[in-house]
Amino acid sequence: MAGIYLDPKASFQGDQGASKVLGQLYRAQWDDWKSRFRPYIDQLAGMANSTTFAGEQGGVAAAAVNTSYANAGEALQQQRAGLGIQQTPAQQAAEQRKLSLGQAADSVGAYNQARISARDLQDQILAGGMGLSNIPNTGQVQQG
Repeated sequence: MAGIYLDPKASFQGDQGASKVLGQLYRAQWDDWKSRFRPYIDQLAGMANSTTFAGEQGGVAAAAVNTSYANAGEALQQQRAGLGIQQTPAQQAAEQRKLSLGQAADSVGAYNQARISARDLQDQILAGGMGLSNIPNTGQVQQG
């Protein structure tokens, strides 16, 4: 409630002094709530009502898996180069096929799990099971 000064002595001025001070106090509390908590309520509402939230979270999870596989493939190549190992074209093709299959499976699994978790989160918010203390750290939520 920073920014507002309430004179406690004003409650003794006139017949309605205490009522006026109490009214000022309630308005200050309401303004404080709106400035501090309303943005989080709006964020939760936007998250719960978004039709794209689950897909966005799935996309983020799939992208993380793809990045992980790209880094792992790069690390394997660097490790082999550091040891002076060269693969035949058949070995390279077999390794690439194995990595590609694993990446596809893991990417789809991560996407599906993230979508399910996001929908569960939206359902919890709508059901009232998510208070302000449980706001996830998902960054900026794009409302769609």
